[in-house]
Amino acid sequence: MSYLARVTYTANGSTTGYAIPFSYIASSHISAFLDNVSTTAFSISGSTLTFNTAPTSGAIITIKRVTPSDARLVDFTDGSVLTEADLDQSADQNFFLSQETKDDGLSTIQLTNADVFDAQSKRIINVANPTGNNDAVNKTYLENTWLSSANKTALTTVA
Repeated sequence: MSYLARVTYTANGSTTGYAIPFSYIASSHISAFLDNVSTTAFSISGSTLTFNTAPTSGAIITIKRVTPSDARLVDFTDGSVLTEADLDQSADQNFFLSQETKDDGLSTIQLTNADVFDAQSKRIINVANPTGNNDAVNKTYLENTWLSSANKTALTTVA
């Protein structure tokens, strides 16, 4: 899946610099996550994010742009000089927000043309215990409600 405002890498334990393949307005709009935990232990220069220390081998690195949506970055006033830079920044803020919104939509469970949900081979977490006959069942509920010790052992052995 191709995202417009985020990229994911797998750390090798020695690399500290990772490419930012998308544009951004300010370096403060770039967020980094190591195994889904936010970190600020990095610096940005141009299109490279450099961690202070190399992430551990196998860590999942996510770099994403998070453009502020709570306020305009440019506030035009009557009688002021209208510059290309201000117009570009204002347009970029809107464009980047639309890209980030599209990325958020792509990273959700979506309904396919066959009218079934596709989790895109990703784990689904925080599933509550079922209350209805057709509810999804989480592993803990299954193990503690329906499986005997012998069933659990057999499943572990197969895995």
